[in-house]
Amino acid sequence: MQYSYQRLLSFLRNAMTILNMLIVVFYGSVILLTTQYIVSTRLARDFLDRITHLPHQPIVAFFGSLMLYGIFIFIMYSRSEKVIAHKRLNFIYSFIEMIVSFTLIYFLYMGYNGILLLVFCDCIFHLRDGRYSKWFIWVLVVAYLISSYDVFSAIFPLTSINEYFQIYGSQINGIFMMSKSCLETLNMILFIAFMIVYLVDEIQKNQHISQELDMVHQVNKELENYAAITEKIGENNERKRLAREIHDTLGHALTGIAAGVDACIAMIDQNPKATKAQLQVISKVVRQGIKDVRNSLNKLRPGALEEYSLKEAIERMIGEFSSVSDLTIALEYELENIDLEKTKEDILFRIIQESITNALRHGHATEVHIHLYQENHFLYLKIQDNGIGCDHVHYGFGLTQMRERLAVINGQVEFDGHHGFLTIAKIPV
Repeated sequence: MQYSYQRLLSFLRNAMTILNMLIVVFYGSVILLTTQYIVSTRLARDFLDRITHLPHQPIVAFFGSLMLYGIFIFIMYSRSEKVIAHKRLNFIYSFIEMIVSFTLIYFLYMGYNGILLLVFCDCIFHLRDGRYSKWFIWVLVVAYLISSYDVFSAIFPLTSINEYFQIYGSQINGIFMMSKSCLETLNMILFIAFMIVYLVDEIQKNQHISQELDMVHQVNKELENYAAITEKIGENNERKRLAREIHDTLGHALTGIAAGVDACIAMIDQNPKATKAQLQVISKVVRQGIKDVRNSLNKLRPGALEEYSLKEAIERMIGEFSSVSDLTIALEYELENIDLEKTKEDILFRIIQESITNALRHGHATEVHIHLYQENHFLYLKIQDNGIGCDHVHYGFGLTQMRERLAVINGQVEFDGHHGFLTIAKIPV
């Protein structure tokens, strides 16, 4: 449907172009041929006595109007998509069209200004920027009002095209006047049809956009519900997993310890030697429990750090972000000769991961620079993006987690939302 409306608008514009060419030829021919007729029949004296202003050369009026209309057609049909996309250049094209058409109307003694209706249609067809198009349409309306012979001749003396019609007899004069009226009426009908189709097309576009927005809103609502359900399921699964880990490690160990302690209490007075042996068993159970707890905590480490070094894990994470977004991430890693604890590696990895996520999700950044280096007795992590930043830093869950994680290892973190978003973490070596 959208394509058919565009085709119909293009057809009406082409029809107006052909019709206006016929009207220009008609007016120019009347001026030229009537002047030759006046000279050949020696009616020049009567014609000059009747007019109030000496007209310009009829050859200039004829060939000048045809040349100007040819320039107008060239400008109108030479607009490429590249020109239309360039708002200022597109506006210049429309302005030149109006100047050329107004000059053409002057060459025809302001007898026909319907060509400005064609300029109006062409501007609506091409101008897509609301700021330029609104002003230009108002300029066109003013130009159309003052381009009438009755208005323009009140300021500048002109010869009326009707004086040329009246040279002939009443019958030929009537034919000319009827032809003039039919051509101008047909041009007005095509203009009205163009505007009706254009308005219907705009209404259809707005309805289509409204429907798409409703669909997007519905999809977003469904996605939010799905995300909430998925998050709830994930939380429940994580609770169950942690419950199993605690049950299988701490629960088992604490149960054995409690039973062993009860046994020791019962026989400590009667058999100290056996109590000592029992305490040794309890000690083994405690050590094994500690080992099981450590294994459970290790399962919570980032998977990349289990298989790779910190630098390799960060590079793999950067590759994953870059592969699914337009984000360009630069890494400066200057910790080659430093052996970090697993806890510090985990915290650094999580901070970088959270910062890149925030830069992409909230800052809409396209570039992120990560710098890891050591200075004096401190390890520094600087992460700078080129996102929208913020005037006041809001400590949400992610930033709060960064501060809490660094506090565990006596580290500090600072944030700056000016000129993108900057994160500086300071960790004692």
